Amino acid sequence: MDFDERMIPDISSNYLFQEALSRYVFASKLIKKNFKVLDVGCGTGYGTELLAEKVIVVGVDSNNETLTYARNHYLRPTFKKGNAEKLPFKDGEFDMVVSYEVIEHLKKPESFLKEIKRVLVKNGIFTLSTPNVNFPHVTTSPYHKREYKKFELVKLLREHFRKVEIYGQKKNKKAQEAFVEFLRSQDVRQKIVDSDRLGIRKLMPRGLKELIWRYFGSFYGRSAQDKLSTLDFPITKVITKDTEYFIAVCKK
Repeated sequence: MDFDERMIPDISSNYLFQEALSRYVFASKLIKKNFKVLDVGCGTGYGTELLAEKVIVVGVDSNNETLTYARNHYLRPTFKKGNAEKLPFKDGEFDMVVSYEVIEHLKKPESFLKEIKRVLVKNGIFTLSTPNVNFPHVTTSPYHKREYKKFELVKLLREHFRKVEIYGQKKNKKAQEAFVEFLRSQDVRQKIVDSDRLGIRKLMPRGLKELIWRYFGSFYGRSAQDKLSTLDFPITKVITKDTEYFIAVCKK
């Protein structure tokens, strides 16, 4: 799996894991009794599993590797293969839809939002996250088709949903300090990749490559990384210049 685009528990850095997991903690607080929830772009399923502690949850993703991982590691949710722009579900099947870090990957976000609205019940809840294009992220993903300013995201969502609320996610001081160490670990990993001019890593079993990746990534800042939790990536209604991600909560 692509380490840059997929969160892999126990392999990806704890920094990235806690940051991503905090969004699902936020989503879990929106769930009501007897809800049926859909997680679009569920990836490896760690967040889908968290939501499934409360209610019935279905995770959908287009990637076979991530679905295999999810099915092998999490038993409570159901996982299905599907396209975010053409969901394999009937009208009004879900009370809530979660889709984190997906919309920026899509060529046709309007088709995606129409599908989300279609599978939601009346007054259903939809929550998504996406990077703030105005925040100076260290790297730019080659997989992103478009990133949004706040007003652009609001305008797009209001074309499909009757109510739209925007929250912001950022790092606290503790997470900011750990992030510096995380970047150092990423630099070490990249140097290993760059030095492998013979392509030896391509001949290694996947499990061994993941073990080596985690081992060398732990040289810097492991202590700071391990101390992080979801609380270090707060999501609030306050939008400032250091807001890294937008979290939207919409109602059909």
